[in-house]
Amino acid sequence: MKEILILTHFKLLKILLLERYQQKLQSVQQDVKRELEVAINRFRMYADKSRASPPAFKPGDMVWLSSKKIKSTRHTKKLSERCLGPIPILKKFSTHSYHLKLPSQWKYIHPVFQISLLKPVKTSTIPNRHKQPPPPIIIQEEEE
Repeated sequence: MKEILILTHFKLLKILLLERYQQKLQSVQQDVKRELEVAINRFRMYADKSRASPPAFKPGDMVWLSSKKIKSTRHTKKLSERCLGPIPILKKFSTHSYHLKLPSQWKYIHPVFQISLLKPVKTSTIPNRHKQPPPPIIIQEEEE
């Protein structure tokens, strides 16, 4: 009988020790989670200082498309255009992707582009900044 009491006493003691160990692990886990959240918020604060919010484009806005991901027919990339367009925006898919109305000769290019490849078209505020093309030259009453 005495042996049974000792065994049950050891089992109870073992159970109590395991419960304390479990409580200690849970408190350590909560502390680690709290410290990780503090660290993540600190990193986010410093990272967001140098980030600029992406430009908000609307359907109908004109943009320049970067030619980084588009293959050119030119022999050297150095001589090809850096930006293509201006191209109108048809639809906004998400905060970072837009559907563009591409010219018909670009039918093999997928029309959805990430915002990092788009730049807004800037119009000049100075009057008469862009000159109109000269009128056609008339030679013997025919336009050339």
